[in-house]
Amino acid sequence: MRRFLPVALVALALLASVAPVGAQTSIIDRPPMDLGADQIGVLRQAGDDLLYPAHEVNWWFDAGSTFPVGNLKDRDIDPGLLLRFNQTFWRQGSLSMFGSVGALFGNDSYFNDAQNAIAAGAPISPDPSFPYSGVDIQSRYFWMVPATVNLAVALPIAESVSPFFAIGPGVVWTHESLVTSAVNNGAGGTTVIGGGETDPLIIGPGGEQGISPYAIRTQSKFNLGWDARAGVGFKVGHGERPLWIRGVVSGSTYYTHTAPSTNLGFALSFGR
Repeated sequence: MRRFLPVALVALALLASVAPVGAQTSIIDRPPMDLGADQIGVLRQAGDDLLYPAHEVNWWFDAGSTFPVGNLKDRDIDPGLLLRFNQTFWRQGSLSMFGSVGALFGNDSYFNDAQNAIAAGAPISPDPSFPYSGVDIQSRYFWMVPATVNLAVALPIAESVSPFFAIGPGVVWTHESLVTSAVNNGAGGTTVIGGGETDPLIIGPGGEQGISPYAIRTQSKFNLGWDARAGVGFKVGHGERPLWIRGVVSGSTYYTHTAPSTNLGFALSFGR
C-alpha cells in the first residue's frame, strides 16, 4: 500500500496537468507549426485540392508546316502541311507518356506551278482529231503518317509556363505519287498518243483544262521510325479547364534500308 500511494499521486498529478478533450483548442487556433503561419489558408487549400483536383492537360492538337531535309529535300519534296493528335495515357510527376498520330502532306507546289506554266504555253494542235500538243507535265505528291509513343519530360518554371521535351519510337507510313499528263487543246474529243493508226492508244476524253493523265507511278512504304519534339507551353485560359498553347519543333524520321528520311515540323499545339 505504501508503494502504491506514491505512484497513484504521481498519476493524479499528470492527469490534472492535461486539459480535457473539450477544453483543447482547434487546429486552426493552435500556434503556427510546420505548415506555416496561415493554417486556415492551408486547410482551405487542402479542401479545394480534394474537391477540385488540379486539371492535367491530356490531349493536344498540332497544326503547322513541315520542311523536308536530307534525302527528302534531295528528291525535291517541298514544304507541306502538318496535322497531329496527341493523347497522354500515363503521368508520374514531371514524366509522362503519350501516343501520337500525325499526317504530313507535301504536294510539291512549286514544281506543279512550273508545270502549269509549261501547259499554259503549250502549242495548239492544228489537227482536231489529234489534239495532243506534244507537251507533257508532271505532278508530284507526298504523304507521311507517323504513329509514335513518346516519353515526355515537362519542366514547369511557373504556373502558366512549361517547357517540355519528348522522344519515342514508332512506325511511319509514306506514299508518293508521280502523275504524268498529256496537254491537249482542251476542246473536247479524244486524246490519242502513240500506237499508230492500226493500234491507237486511246487516253481518254479531253476537257476544259486540256490535261489527260496517262502515266501514274506510286509507291507506298511502311517503315520503323522515331519522333523527337521540344517546345514551351503557355496557359492562356482560366477556369477548371484552361486553354494551353505550345510552340513545338519536331523531327519525324523513318528508315528505308539505311537511309534516314526526316521531316522537320513547326507547329502550334492546343490543349485543355
